[in-house]
Amino acid sequence: MPQAAPRTSAVLLLCAVCMVLEGYDVIAFGATLPHLLADSGWGLTSSQAGFLGSLTPIGMLFGALLMGWAADLIGRRRLVLISVSLFSGAMLACGMAPNAEFFGVSRFAVGLGVGGVLPTVAALVYEYAPDHRRNLYTTLAFAGAGVGGALAAVIAATLVPGLGFRFEFLAGGLAALIVLPLAYVHLPRSADLPTAGQEAAEYSGLRRFAVLFTRPYLLTTIMFGAAMFSALLVVFGLSTWLPVLMRTAGYPLGSALTFLVVLNLGTAVGPVVMGKLADRIGSRRTVIISFMTAVVGVATLSQPLSMLVVYIAVVLAGIGSLGTQILLNVYIAGRYPAEFRATALGTALALGRLGGIAGPLYGGVLLDSHLPSTWNFYAFALPAAVGALLIVFLPHPRRGSERPISLNGVRDPV
Repeated sequence: MPQAAPRTSAVLLLCAVCMVLEGYDVIAFGATLPHLLADSGWGLTSSQAGFLGSLTPIGMLFGALLMGWAADLIGRRRLVLISVSLFSGAMLACGMAPNAEFFGVSRFAVGLGVGGVLPTVAALVYEYAPDHRRNLYTTLAFAGAGVGGALAAVIAATLVPGLGFRFEFLAGGLAALIVLPLAYVHLPRSADLPTAGQEAAEYSGLRRFAVLFTRPYLLTTIMFGAAMFSALLVVFGLSTWLPVLMRTAGYPLGSALTFLVVLNLGTAVGPVVMGKLADRIGSRRTVIISFMTAVVGVATLSQPLSMLVVYIAVVLAGIGSLGTQILLNVYIAGRYPAEFRATALGTALALGRLGGIAGPLYGGVLLDSHLPSTWNFYAFALPAAVGALLIVFLPHPRRGSERPISLNGVRDPV
């Protein structure tokens, strides 16, 4: 037992570093978007930029669905290594893209890799964390995404104006290549998955997907997917368009990028507090609180208030956007057994990626519609409110009906 703590710490640290890379890669596009729009060679419109922004969550949809299933089949460790290799190479390709078309394909590949990392990391941390600290440990690991996003915004604000937008993507790809050998050496295999060939074969194939859509999981799976849709629409909508939205509200570009830094700091620090709260009062109530935090934060940004209040609102928006998605991962992991836990997480994230795809497109359409800037913020607060309602009405597990159950029909011990 004394040896378990260092192993858990190593898993947490490596997963957090992977999430730093993931957060950087996702936010890099939104952080450099004003420079991309200003590039006369590519001549992008807001709607075209929104389409480019949606390609990463499209890739994440397929990555989450396919690699979440594969993680249960061949192991978490291999999938983390494959996913990090994929998105690091794709980031380098973004930095060398000769045109918008090649850039878009590369952003799709970034999404494939990132989509594989998320459910795999969530499953690994859940399995290695102590039972009474699973929310806290998961939010600590996923807080790395906020740190990475803040780094992407800082580099975009300080170095990109002089070195060009390509530097943003090259830096992210090179950093991932440095981390990859460390993950190869120190990242362990899953603690919960069966290892014997005959036992592993029992859980192979499409039966992992099928069981998610049978009683007693059907309604739970659908509603988790819809809640993830709402959370990721807000995450990707704000991470892509916040600098532009703040500019339409009258802030200069430098200040607008500062808001993106603050947004990601909120996603790095706030969810840890929410994770501790969830370990005390439960995931359901904390996820609802987190969704409503996003509603308050984003809606507040619509008003002309003092800079201090605006920064507080941006932090709240960060806590309630990506923070909600992090908490949802823990909530989902706790409702499904180990044999198809990553498949369940990948399926929910894949359904949620439709929201991630819609977010950049949603923001682009809003801006091209030339609505008053106030309504742009209200439009992003609305899906967070819908997400809160979905969790309010999520079915409670009936005693014995939604206990962890193996694919062979034998209930696992709780």
